[in-house]
Amino acid sequence: MTAPAPPPAAITLLLPDGQELRVRLYERLQMDTGLWVFRIGVPLWQTTEGGGVEPAEYGTWVTSAQLRPIPGVALDQVPTHRNPAGRAAATATPWVWVLDGRARPTTVHAEGCPLATDRAVPVKTMDALDALGQPGTVACTGCDAAETLLPILAHGQEDAHAPGD
Repeated sequence: MTAPAPPPAAITLLLPDGQELRVRLYERLQMDTGLWVFRIGVPLWQTTEGGGVEPAEYGTWVTSAQLRPIPGVALDQVPTHRNPAGRAAATATPWVWVLDGRARPTTVHAEGCPLATDRAVPVKTMDALDALGQPGTVACTGCDAAETLLPILAHGQEDAHAPGD
């Protein structure tokens, strides 16, 4: 029997337009590059099949630039997954991704992938992850995109709770 996951911590999410939302912080993950990303849940409402509404949560990964601690809220119980021992962040090769929207479905490729078209545009890792969270976007399986990015998106999903749990 495994121990239950600690409850998420409250933290403030800064939106691009300057709004601030209180969200749930589930875990912290240090990437091979040394960058820290944080899995959060944003509470919201969703429409039900019968036309009503019910509580829901949108999950995503963000960097520390999008978060602010809430005074008095301890973050020491948030699960933290550090860069594997022995891997030097300073020597890590940064990944470069390209978003190829010319073909259907829209596809995220590693830079240099021969399957990407000449119209693919470079994007940062977080932008690639955000794109993969959108319906109709896939990660290329002919390069490192699927093998590298999809586990990040899936990380922690086995701990997700369905409404009413």
